[in-house]
Amino acid sequence: MESNVLEKIILQQGQNMIHNALPRTLEPGYFFGPHCHENVELCLMLEGECDIIVNGQAVTVHAGEVMVIFSHIIHAFHMASDRPSHFLQMHFCPRSFLSMKPAVRDSLRLVQYMTDEHSAYLIRPYTPQLAYCMERICDEWAGEEVHHTALADTYVSEFVLLLSREIEQSYRDIFVIHNPLAIKAIQYINGHLNRKISLADVAKGCNVTPRYLSEVFKAHVNITVNSYINIAKIDRATNYIGTDHLSVTETASRLGFTSTQYFAKVFKRYTGVSPSEFNWAQSPSV
Repeated sequence: MESNVLEKIILQQGQNMIHNALPRTLEPGYFFGPHCHENVELCLMLEGECDIIVNGQAVTVHAGEVMVIFSHIIHAFHMASDRPSHFLQMHFCPRSFLSMKPAVRDSLRLVQYMTDEHSAYLIRPYTPQLAYCMERICDEWAGEEVHHTALADTYVSEFVLLLSREIEQSYRDIFVIHNPLAIKAIQYINGHLNRKISLADVAKGCNVTPRYLSEVFKAHVNITVNSYINIAKIDRATNYIGTDHLSVTETASRLGFTSTQYFAKVFKRYTGVSPSEFNWAQSPSV
């Protein structure tokens, strides 16, 4: 009986909603990125501060603040401070919130931002209630049994509701990509990651010239179209290798790379490790 109830809860919440949820410490001088992913990322700063570079803009997250980075947004971490930063970090899939009734979804600001495809990030002070919810998510996600996963997913929904309410009750600090062509290009790229795509392909899909697309994209996203293609592909690759346990060769083929060697070169450029090193680090036996 208990297992049937848990199964229903998990199906309602959406399996594998959380990609990770854990406390992190970054030392002075640390740098990682640029990268992007389909998941929504939360960073709740407990001590110290960290610069998070979003679409080329450095945003300092201080102790007492939470930053939400929405899907497919290019970002990097840089520790310019001379003191370590301690924060709680979570990546979760926003798809489960799309099944909400439109009237309910539209009444929750954070869900709107997660699903509107042009919001970039949100930063604001957090309340003790929000911090406590995040702590419970991290604690449950660290558990190995099925009820830990179900509870963690439930707490994510609680977190979204709490933060949506706080946004309504105070000022709004949400940043968006306003240009419709840049948004369309990002949507095209993320919809065609499993094939070889170029600047010319994206421009054709957006009904503009490659030169014009390059100028607009760089102005509004702060990187080139080709760089965004590679970053998005490498994020998909980390899922194929780390979650789906595909081989490096199969991953390269699925993502339209001309050779495994070129894929490995691009992978290391953006992650700092080779695909085989990443695969070893993700192994459950490590």
